[in-house]
Amino acid sequence: MNTQAVSPEQIESTRKIAERLRSEIGSAISLFTQARAADFMGTSSSTVNRIVADDLDKVCHLMAAIGMQFAPLDAMVVSKARIEALELFTYEYLRSKIESRLK
Repeated sequence: MNTQAVSPEQIESTRKIAERLRSEIGSAISLFTQARAADFMGTSSSTVNRIVADDLDKVCHLMAAIGMQFAPLDAMVVSKARIEALELFTYEYLRSKIESRLK
C-alpha cells in the first residue's frame, strides 16, 4: 500500500482530468447515441443510460487517478519521451541545415 500523501493540487488535477474525460466521452456518446451503443453492447439503452448516469463519473475519476486516458480506436498514442526525441532530432537536423547555409 502506498502511504504517500496526496496534495490538494494533485486531487484538483485529477478532478479536472476526470471532468475532461467525462466531457469527451459524453460528447462521443451523444454523437453515437446511447441506443446505438446499447445495440453494439447487446443490451438495452436504459442499461447504457444507467451506466452513463451512475458509473461514468466514477470510471473517469478512477482513470484520471491512475494516469490512464481513453483514446479513439483510430488514434495513434505516442509517449511524451518519443515526442521529445522527435523534437530534438528535428531541432538538430534543422540547426545543422541552417548553419550549413550560413557558411
